Amino acid sequence: MVRSPLIAATLFILAGTPALAADMALKAPPPPAATRWTGCYVGGELGWGWDNSAHSFSNLAPGGTSNPNGVVGGGLLGCNYQINPIVVIGLEGDIEGANLNGGYVNQTGGTSSGSANLTADGSVRGRLGAVVLDRSLLYVTAGWAGAHYNFMGGPAFGFGVPVPCCGFSTTIGGWTVGAGWEYAFLPNWTARIEYRHYDYGSPSGPLVPRFPAVIMSVRDTVDVVQLGVTYKFTSLFGR
Repeated sequence: MVRSPLIAATLFILAGTPALAADMALKAPPPPAATRWTGCYVGGELGWGWDNSAHSFSNLAPGGTSNPNGVVGGGLLGCNYQINPIVVIGLEGDIEGANLNGGYVNQTGGTSSGSANLTADGSVRGRLGAVVLDRSLLYVTAGWAGAHYNFMGGPAFGFGVPVPCCGFSTTIGGWTVGAGWEYAFLPNWTARIEYRHYDYGSPSGPLVPRFPAVIMSVRDTVDVVQLGVTYKFTSLFGR
């Protein structure tokens, strides 16, 4: 008789165990939301650029290299498509104002001076990224780039500073390549750090108004490191 209540209690507990386990499973915390990189976004970026501008002259005057540097920043617009949990592709464009200034003076042999001023740039690029630890995107980017320059050149007169004599302004096209890291810190917001290298070829023009017969060519490359923030129109966090 003693055993019967004990057996009944044991059977009751065993019978309720699956229901209790099921109830506990239902109340377990949900898994963390997966990051969804697919979608379009807008943003801004700000950084520092350094330029290498090598000047040469058609009259065989000695040349030199000016090294402009300064602030660059502006806005960007892009769209991503997440192919699978790891791979993300995208297209992005930006337009920026800039203030990169620098000059040189060459007083060996004959004398010459020159300067370069990058005032604006822009690009249209593809992006290829890999999702790391869900919220981080490591990516490479490459595409077309353009920039506006003011170039000066002329004699140095032995004063040791570039002479604001003559030159030309031009908008030139080239290419850019770079890499970056982007992190989703809120459902619609990301932060990024990015490095890019630009190559604008060798634009040339006359040294007007005083030396219109002399053509100055300038071989231009630029490197930029920037910080950026973007707002994605759809949430980055989803189930």
